[in-house]
This record gives sequence, C-alpha cells and structure tokens, in this order.
Amino acid sequence: MTSRLKLIQYLEKKGCYAGVISTKHLEELGAEIRSLHAKGLVSDAIYNYSGTERPYHTPRLPRSMPRAKSIIVVAVPQPIIRTTFNYEGVSVKLEVPPTYYDAVRATRLARRLLAEALGTDTHMLVRAMLPLKLLAVRSGLALYGRNNITYIPRYGSFHRLAAFYSDFESPVDGWQEKKALPLCDKCRACFNACPTEAIHTDRFIVQAETCLTYLNEKPSRVRFPDWVDASSHNALIGCMRCQKACPYNKEVAGWYEDRGEFSEDETAYLLKGRYSGKKAVSIERKLKQIGLDLSGFPRNLEVLLPRGRR
Repeated sequence: MTSRLKLIQYLEKKGCYAGVISTKHLEELGAEIRSLHAKGLVSDAIYNYSGTERPYHTPRLPRSMPRAKSIIVVAVPQPIIRTTFNYEGVSVKLEVPPTYYDAVRATRLARRLLAEALGTDTHMLVRAMLPLKLLAVRSGLALYGRNNITYIPRYGSFHRLAAFYSDFESPVDGWQEKKALPLCDKCRACFNACPTEAIHTDRFIVQAETCLTYLNEKPSRVRFPDWVDASSHNALIGCMRCQKACPYNKEVAGWYEDRGEFSEDETAYLLKGRYSGKKAVSIERKLKQIGLDLSGFPRNLEVLLPRGRR
C-alpha cells in the first residue's frame, strides 16, 4: 500500500514535487477564496473561475468521483522559454515565463507519475480545477513569496502546478497553515524590482489591476495604460522581474530553453495585427508550442521589439 510519504518521495525521485490533503478541506478552500474576494484581494475572474467544475468559491467533489478521499497537487519544474524573432535584420530573443507553456505536457506527466506511484489498478485520478497556488501552499508543497507566487524546493517559482482528486486515502493529512518564504519579512528584492509597483510590503497578494501580468494577459485590443513605462515590458506574456530578483530563484534564474524561431516574414505578419486564413492557423500552431496564441498580438510583441521602445 502506498503511503503519502512514499508518494511524495516517488515524485521527487522523478524530478517533481507533490502535496496531499484530504477532500474534507474543500469548503475551507472555498471559504478562503470568498474571504479574499470580499476584501478585494481576489479578482472577479479568479473568484468565478470554474474550468469544467464549480466556481473556485464553491468547490465540490466531481460527479465522476463523488467519494474522492484526497486532493493531490503536483509541481512540475519548467524553465523560461526563449524564442527568436527576426526583425529588421536583427535576431531578438524574447521570453515566456515557466507558468505559461506546456500545460498539457505537465499535466500528463503529473498524472502518469501519480498513476505509477499509486497503481492504476488500485486508485483513480480525476483532474481538479481548484485554486492551485493556494492548494499548493495549504498542502505544504510550496511557500508563498511576497509577489503572490509559489516557491518549491530547488526550483523556486520555476514550475507549473496541476491537481487531481483521488480515491487514495492517506492517514496523514498534509493540510497546514499558509506559510511564506522565511526571508520575505526582511527582503525587498521583488518590491524594488516590480516595474509597476504592484507589490506591497504589508501583504502577500499583489495589486492585480496594476500588475504587468494582469495587463498583458488581456486581449491585444486593450492597450496598455499610459502610465506603464515602455521599459517595463520584459516577456511576451506575464512578467519575470520579481522572479528574477528573488534570492530563492538564484540557482534557476538563468535556466532557459531555446524553442522556436519566427522569420522576418512571420514577425511582420504578427505585427500587422490582422490574422486570418491558413497563415494565421500556421502561426498560431507555432505560438502554441511556446504557450501563446494570437490574442496578445501585436501589442505584446510591439513593445518588446526596437520600434516599441522608440
């Protein structure tokens, strides 16, 4: 019989990390989301997000596994992706943060490793659409940073999370109080690095409406506010400033994977801003390999290429 400890150790041996809590804490997860939303610390989009199940604020056991005993959350380490865009005779490498790409691959890997550890003939797994960062911290898998990002052993914030309901029942419940990185109380690295002053010293939740990630995840038709300095932009989506500044990412801050290249013609097409037909399908297929789609273009690319800084 697999124990919680053996499960966690098996995933660590395979290069991933896991936490396990009892499903009896579902209501507490929902209550916490409701409380944060009432205080204005969680956006309506997150509050009402449901994926294929119920909204985050009222989670329930899935119909496909009404007697699930545990929720297992897995962290799959991932590097920064660098993609080359050829533009006006220059090759420009642009970044995609670890949390945006390979969602399907990471989820499949997590599921496969859990199945190996638990035994598919013995236990079932069903994907859980829950607030993953909160779940990771509550399970003891991760710690919060002041930038409201989760940090795991060795790989810091360079990871992607996935969660599953299971009929696996652990005698030890991993549920715990939320914990932050030990140095956060005295460290101001992410606070000083944030280009839009969205990080505050008196709380561990960023001011979403001024966070660059919040702004550049919107559709391209929504332009950046005038108060956003052109030099703030540093990734094709999201932002890496606070993560690169964090001392807990010191060992992985230079961990990159070069993936994909866009020709002068493809870059010009992305900058055009009008997409249709076979070319759009081909370009979007290429973008999906780095976790992107056409919705953020041309805006997010314009501000990173030389003409966007003029």
